[in-house]
Amino acid sequence: MPFALFWSFVPEVRVHLTETSSRNLLICIGGVFAYLIARTYLAFRPPAWLQWDFVYPPIDVAIVSLFLYTVDSNPLSNIALLYFLPIAEAAQTLNWRWSAAVALMVIAGSILGSIRTPVEQWSPFNVVFRFFFLAIISSLLTMLAKHAADIRSQLRVEADRNRLALEMHDGLQGSLITAASQMELVHQIAASDSKRAAEVASQSRDTVRKATDELRYLVQRLRTRELVGGFEPALRQYASNICERNQLELEFRVEGEPYKLRADVENALFRVAQEALTNILRHAHASAVQIDLEFGMKEVSLAIQDNGSGFTALSNPLDHAGLEGMRMRVQECGGIFKLGSDEEGTRIEVSVPRK
Repeated sequence: MPFALFWSFVPEVRVHLTETSSRNLLICIGGVFAYLIARTYLAFRPPAWLQWDFVYPPIDVAIVSLFLYTVDSNPLSNIALLYFLPIAEAAQTLNWRWSAAVALMVIAGSILGSIRTPVEQWSPFNVVFRFFFLAIISSLLTMLAKHAADIRSQLRVEADRNRLALEMHDGLQGSLITAASQMELVHQIAASDSKRAAEVASQSRDTVRKATDELRYLVQRLRTRELVGGFEPALRQYASNICERNQLELEFRVEGEPYKLRADVENALFRVAQEALTNILRHAHASAVQIDLEFGMKEVSLAIQDNGSGFTALSNPLDHAGLEGMRMRVQECGGIFKLGSDEEGTRIEVSVPRK
């Protein structure tokens, strides 16, 4: 549009424009500027109903055709090069039918925009070649976009595999090694100290249950999003299993419309919830837990509150390391970690930017 405005005042151009064409050009430029302002506003505040890929290409075809009709009604006009914009928009949808439909819209718009030009000035061979070229370009862009999407999909699969391997290494593997060590200890002391063996066996049972809960969470996250609904139900199920088994009353609240989170954000929030629930069971002497998960426009927030005894200092260095681990995971995602405790209980708050 800035180029079109500049172009309309170039003397070499104005000698080829009639007074009517010049006036129509300025009106079109003003209208398109208003359209672009509205479109830019919607880009930053997109309504849920707006399907970008299927709304804008037809509008853009109509705008270019209007320019052709009112300014330079000629199928060989350089204005027709702007048709590549809606063609590219349609191609990135990876839908060849939609790309073909937009290509047909372009051909129809070019014909309608040039309808005032006498047929003998159309130079049939050049016109047909330009239409053919537009169709070829639209299919080529669709194919390239499809290849790019395939490569991106493969990279995402590799990233998911690496993430899953890391999560299993950090969580499941450690729990299983601990359970194996505990069972080995039970085998060694069973004959000499049956009471101690029973205590260690109980600890081993809890460790295996923890690993089972985590495995359920990982499996649920790997299933299709449409089947399980995303991160929220997986975290809810994990917390419910732990609280039900340990006679803790759970209140799980969700605010906002759930949306898909980045893999690192999901992992950080899950590890925070996991560590927080573990600390509540070990130290808080609580009877109830409240978990608040909020999906905001700019950030996702997680808050975990218990009604336990709270703490003023951590005597066990391992517990301190657990809290520092939570803080580090959140900060690596660009988020904020807050911890507060008094005689009414302990509260952990986490907020991570959505983008």
